Amino acid sequence: MSWPPKLRAMSFAITIGVTLLESVMGSAAIALALWYFGVASARTLFEIFALVSLITSFSISIYSHIRPPTLPPGLIKRGNA
Repeated sequence: MSWPPKLRAMSFAITIGVTLLESVMGSAAIALALWYFGVASARTLFEIFALVSLITSFSISIYSHIRPPTLPPGLIKRGNA
């Protein structure tokens, strides 16, 4: 039995929110250090790390909400799965 669409959407939204927060918190320290040492401007670092955070959180959230493939029973019995 699968979840209703409303619960699936809520679960996906919560996962996106959590992973996005974690990505932003992790990249903030790196961006601050790069800005402090003059590697790039604050705007450039914000744009780069915003994109990286979005890509990271979407890749984690989408992968965690895709159903696993159903394998034929013969593969599981042989131990090839």
